[in-house]
Amino acid sequence: MSIASAFNSAASGLRANSRLVETVAKNVSNALTPGYARRTTEVSSTFYNGQGAGVAVVGTSRAENAQVTAERRAADSSLGAASTLSSAYSQIMDLIGTSANEAGSLMGLVDDMEAGLISLAASPDSTTAQATVLTSAQAIADKLNAVTADNNTIRTDVENSISAQVDTVNASLHKVDELNEKIAAQRTLGNDTTSLEDERARLVDDISSIVPVSTVKRDNGMIGIYSTNGGVLLNAQVYELSFEPNSGGVTAEMTLGAPLGSLMQDQGSSAGPVTVDAGIGSGKFDGGSLGALFELRDSVVPDYQSEVDAFATDLIERFRDLMPAGFVDGAGDGLFVDAGAGVGVAGRIEINTAVDPDQGGEIWRLRDGLSAASEGDKGFTEFVLAMSDAMATDRSPAGFTYQTASADSSAMASGIASYFSGLADRADEDMSFLSSLQASLAQNEINETGVDSDEELAHLMVLEDAYAANARVMSAIDELMQRILEI
Repeated sequence: MSIASAFNSAASGLRANSRLVETVAKNVSNALTPGYARRTTEVSSTFYNGQGAGVAVVGTSRAENAQVTAERRAADSSLGAASTLSSAYSQIMDLIGTSANEAGSLMGLVDDMEAGLISLAASPDSTTAQATVLTSAQAIADKLNAVTADNNTIRTDVENSISAQVDTVNASLHKVDELNEKIAAQRTLGNDTTSLEDERARLVDDISSIVPVSTVKRDNGMIGIYSTNGGVLLNAQVYELSFEPNSGGVTAEMTLGAPLGSLMQDQGSSAGPVTVDAGIGSGKFDGGSLGALFELRDSVVPDYQSEVDAFATDLIERFRDLMPAGFVDGAGDGLFVDAGAGVGVAGRIEINTAVDPDQGGEIWRLRDGLSAASEGDKGFTEFVLAMSDAMATDRSPAGFTYQTASADSSAMASGIASYFSGLADRADEDMSFLSSLQASLAQNEINETGVDSDEELAHLMVLEDAYAANARVMSAIDELMQRILEI
């Protein structure tokens, strides 16, 4: 080997060594940076006239495992959906309560009223006992009103969350599209694009918790993005999603299309955005938190509202239809009245003004009848006993979806709580399981694509030896040239 060849080989080795050390340094310094993928710099031998001429840097690449990343992103989506549902169920159950022993629960309030009626039957002349019954009845009506108001708030908040998540998806898609162009341009120039690819991967991760997605590689390092249910989000251009929340909030009677908006997508048609099914499980963009939000707005909360409305309707009917004719007022109404019509009875149920002193009524009418013009016999118990019997009578669960057996008021209230508490428990279990699964898959991904500091430091020691070897060659050449020049 000539001196020139030896010099070129050693010099190329030092240049390659410098790049390799730089890569190790980046890996170690970013070992804890979220979304950072381990870098690997590749080198290859070079030849000139059939003889070795050192080494050359081929390029630097990111560590990738498409299957592991896809599994982790799928878990991100499922966890996003489960977390959304779990949080909503928790909010639902916080207000209605889960047992009669829970202070302020609907079941507890019903039991309190039944107990109050028994006490009033024993002392029909007691104004304290009368006030206790009235207070208990008002508490039940207030609770049903509050549940409806809370349901409306949940659905309104859900609409705002849908709008925000749609904006996040669109913004992330446009950033990915921009990064695609930058990566393609830099690769054409032969420049390192790994940092841009890291940023792009983080953006895809942001999307995947909202909508489950998969990526497809395109030319020059670009990618396309599709939902796992077949929707196209990015393929040479961004196909934006859109959603318009109801400007006045959401109330119990509102349903999809009347007037609640659908998920829309610009699919490149000249006719403009088209409607996309969402929240049904099989929608093109279902499976993540976005689909779960539509499910909450259009199914879960309306189903819950329907059950509470059925309970309110049953309560109104018990104190009207099961009472002696002399108890109801001139309009035929009982102790509880519906102040309106249509969906949302639980939000409109009120105490009959005939017994409410705050509204010009007389509390003794609980004992003497709602149409009584004057106070009657203080020992009269027929109507009080009839009210107690009305609450304790098993009635057909007309209007209920998730109750089929005849039951009294307390059992009906308990049935609502039991059914939705079961759904809440399952949602919590799903979230717990998916949280563990996602953490496990995320760790698998880190093991595959993350930085092992010990391994990098071991690699650095090898590079130190390589640097020393190339440096000794350069030193030997220098000594040889000095000796030649001295001759």
